[in-house]
Amino acid sequence: MNLSLGLSHPGAAGLAAIWVAVAAASVAAVAIAPLAAFVLMISAFGLPHVLYELRYVDERFSARTPRVALTVIGILLGVIALARIGNGAQIIPSIYFVPLELGLGATLAFTGAFFMRENRVLGAVVGIAFALGAAFAPIATFLIWAWIHNLTPMGFVAEITEGEERKRWLWLLSIAFFVLPAFVATGVFHEAASSAWGDALQAVSVFGADDRPLLSFLPAGSSDLHLFSAAVVAQSMHYVAVIVLLPRLLATKQVAPSRTLVPWPSWRVFAGAVAAIATVGFGIYAVSYSDARAAYSVAAAIHAWVEVPILLLALGQGFTSSRR
Repeated sequence: MNLSLGLSHPGAAGLAAIWVAVAAASVAAVAIAPLAAFVLMISAFGLPHVLYELRYVDERFSARTPRVALTVIGILLGVIALARIGNGAQIIPSIYFVPLELGLGATLAFTGAFFMRENRVLGAVVGIAFALGAAFAPIATFLIWAWIHNLTPMGFVAEITEGEERKRWLWLLSIAFFVLPAFVATGVFHEAASSAWGDALQAVSVFGADDRPLLSFLPAGSSDLHLFSAAVVAQSMHYVAVIVLLPRLLATKQVAPSRTLVPWPSWRVFAGAVAAIATVGFGIYAVSYSDARAAYSVAAAIHAWVEVPILLLALGQGFTSSRR
């Protein structure tokens, strides 16, 4: 099999090799110790992938987003961040915080729908889904969004590519985000690992996280490690797409943006700075998982919710220009 899949951008074969290596390591890790794998992965790569995606969104979309939309989106994201801080400081109880954030997410979707020139009904449906979830099933809606969020790189890739290249990338990403996690969910890899090394590490966690990571993808009281492991692998694939794939596509598909919200340094300097931040962040996780996770959740919320209006605008031709 040709791992480059005929993709035209430079380094495609190397990127595919990275993806295969990360996929193999992720599957092995969750098969042996899924809880520890999740904690170590989010400690090392959670914040870096947020920073990489925020830069990508800024460079790719800020100059093409209507100023009014950009202002509204910024305000809503700011309120979401404040709500997360309030919840982490126990000022806003979770019973109020979860539907509040989903309601703000619905407003982001409606904002995107308003500025869409095509497919507005779909944008409205997304907003209504978040609104209904906030009103009637906030926890379930939050968990569903946590799963769906891992798929959002497919939308970014579809937006920046076209023709046969788009089809090839989406085919590859479908394997990474659907086929591989589905195999993990069957438990076949867990059974193989258990036969080889036993299952003593299945419930082992690190950094004092215990079994709290399960709540990231499963309802309270559930301990389905197969399903949890599938979500962790999908998240690992999400990290590769955001940190490795999207910057490469950005470098080959567009010239330097005319306007960004942040004066970003060169990618080399940026990568070094992010690595330094990640090292500090990993140390904070090692000292206090709870505090680090609460702080990270603020940045994670911003990067996850900004995807909703941006992808809707891309789908509905809502940018001031379709391509750069």
